[in-house]
Amino acid sequence: MCGPGPSNSITIVVSATTAAPFPPTISDGTNVGSTEIGDENLTTNVGKGYTITIKKGGDISAINNIYPNLNSPNLFSTVPALQPDGSWVGVIGTFPQSTTESYSIDYTVNGTLYTQDPKIQFNP
Repeated sequence: MCGPGPSNSITIVVSATTAAPFPPTISDGTNVGSTEIGDENLTTNVGKGYTITIKKGGDISAINNIYPNLNSPNLFSTVPALQPDGSWVGVIGTFPQSTTESYSIDYTVNGTLYTQDPKIQFNP
């Protein structure tokens, strides 16, 4: 799990290749998930006001959307928004300790849309 950094900013990189588009490799700077089960269990620790940047890597042509899964709390006070460079940036709000959000990342490789579901956990 990723702990608080000095800048309260975390970059998550989603990477896949044309040869192996799913599941992607997801890295939060501390942990890396490289299989479907690993990605679903990849949990990034955050605190109030953390800025989360999600970037594409490898052969991913676009990150199309980022959204909370059904029945999962939305930890973002500022919902991730697409930036001119193709990354997505959002800001974490205030929640009870250990609140966990499962969110989806929709991404495109070679014209095909895929979805993966890592987690964010609030640990101030």
